[in-house]
Amino acid sequence: MEFDKLYTKLETTDIRDFYHVDTDFMLEIFKIIKMGKSDVPDCIRIYSTISQWFGNSLRSGVWTYYEIADMQDLLLTAQHLSRCSWKELHHMFCLGIHNYQSPQFIGNFNYPQEWIDESESIDKWIMNNEKKIYEWQREFLLDYKDEVCSL
Repeated sequence: MEFDKLYTKLETTDIRDFYHVDTDFMLEIFKIIKMGKSDVPDCIRIYSTISQWFGNSLRSGVWTYYEIADMQDLLLTAQHLSRCSWKELHHMFCLGIHNYQSPQFIGNFNYPQEWIDESESIDKWIMNNEKKIYEWQREFLLDYKDEVCSL
């Protein structure tokens, strides 16, 4: 499915069904990444980061995202969120950014209890703000429509 068609679907889909559109966008994004494009636009990296962060939280807990996430993508997304009007999203996203890849944790997953507690509070926050996150994602995609459709 091309991005132009996805935007038509986005504009006609009720926010309660946004997860269907998100899945389609992520499939297209993964195709771009799989092709090995090294110049993936920041908006694609940011959207993908938020979508995966959100999705991992709903499936297995947000800490499972942070422990494998690319630190550059996390920092890029945090920087973008620092400029957005929904400050609480920025705060909650940044709350879980830690050095999960530190050699002291590799293989034993002995993360500090504070990190686990934070991830549980992030998961709870995400569950309580699911619709608002969908709305944020939708607006983000609309804001970057021209850039995304040019891919």
